[in-house]
Amino acid sequence: MRVVIVGNGPASASAIEAFRQVDQDSEIIVLSDEPYPTYAPNCMENVIRGDISESALFYKGGFEFYERYKVDFRPNKEVVGIDNKRKVVIVKGGEEIPYDKCLLAAGASAFIPPIPGRELGGVTTAKNLDDAKRIRDLVLSGKVKRVVIVGAGPIGVEDAETLRSMGLEVAVVEFFDRVLPRMLDKYMAHRYMEVLQREEGIEFYLNHQVVAIHGEDGWVEAVEIVQNGSDRKKFLRADLVILSTGVRPRTHLVANTDIKLHIDEVRGRVVGGILVDEYQRTSDPDVYAAGDICSGIDAWGRQRWIALFPPAQQGGAVAGYNMAGLKVKHSGLVDYNAVKTRSVPAGSGGLFEDAEESLVFEYEEYLIKVFLKEGEVYGYQFVGRPTKRRLNQANPFLKGLDAKAFLNNRGLGLEASGVLFHHFIKQKDRTFSSEVIEVIKRGMLRSLGNPKFELPLFHRE
Repeated sequence: MRVVIVGNGPASASAIEAFRQVDQDSEIIVLSDEPYPTYAPNCMENVIRGDISESALFYKGGFEFYERYKVDFRPNKEVVGIDNKRKVVIVKGGEEIPYDKCLLAAGASAFIPPIPGRELGGVTTAKNLDDAKRIRDLVLSGKVKRVVIVGAGPIGVEDAETLRSMGLEVAVVEFFDRVLPRMLDKYMAHRYMEVLQREEGIEFYLNHQVVAIHGEDGWVEAVEIVQNGSDRKKFLRADLVILSTGVRPRTHLVANTDIKLHIDEVRGRVVGGILVDEYQRTSDPDVYAAGDICSGIDAWGRQRWIALFPPAQQGGAVAGYNMAGLKVKHSGLVDYNAVKTRSVPAGSGGLFEDAEESLVFEYEEYLIKVFLKEGEVYGYQFVGRPTKRRLNQANPFLKGLDAKAFLNNRGLGLEASGVLFHHFIKQKDRTFSSEVIEVIKRGMLRSLGNPKFELPLFHRE
């Protein structure tokens, strides 16, 4: 059997590992439009800062990963589509690669809004490794003093703090009324943002949109913004503009096929990626999809598009097992996430926009908000408040680490989010009680850096 995987991110790598646990002999071909081996897509701000090792960035072991798993890795091969009737993948230039099973794991591409001036030099996205390297080179060149970031999602906020820490003036323009609009409600987002303003000196322009980018001699000089509902314009000086305005799934790969997309039946428009079932199968049983390119079934049984690292790994593993002949069902997607800003962590999981009620409580340096619907936990959010902290040297995850470097680059946000996720979402009983509150207070920072060390919040008696 020949398996062709389109894409080389977390979903692809997890699929390879799962597939090889079952099938050691079938041919696997991986096609990537980039020259690099699998890398950590959530560490691009580390690349900009220059504080990540090669082994951490290429977290699967670099090119040796493909040798170990007997994979025919073909970099710099941009796939432009598939023909599922003839069972071939089509590469730019016309090459066709036949498959028996195909996994579409090409992820999502940065959305570039049609802003006049977006083609100027110094205007870039911050989605992939080439973007991060480009931004770092510009900063190190000394030509950049002032940065404007368009979009206050996780990437935009992380890049804002990163570039501010590198000595640049940073302004962030956000269309909505808060930062991290898909992660935090207004109350929590404000408490997160005020720390970045006070501690980091980042400027935020909420409820604003960019109407034009201006430059001279082909290079950006200013960003023209206007407040929503107003015609009053403001010009922000900029030597570098980063467009962090979201991503779009690469559904163009199935544009000329009968493979179904995630469509809102009421409004009659596409609202997500390639549609997959609980086995990561598309509407074609020989074509699977995983990661940011697809819409899967969430923990509440609804079809959703969630473009995040952990769900991509999970979906990739399910697809890998099933392409190898097993019958493994996905346990349900949840969008738990955290921002890796060093001055203050924040994270969330599940849903909150149509929750029926919420509970807020404080513990040490954390503000925690849990959202309820029909008496069960529906989602959660947390925001940290910076305080001085002392490392617990007994923690096994700290052995061999430089304490100062750990404090300056802590990733506690994702760990805390992971603990809450594992309790609230993976447990069938998601009721919220005083006992649960106490356990969260005692255990929410338990490290989830390695799945082998995951511990339940409760012991079963």
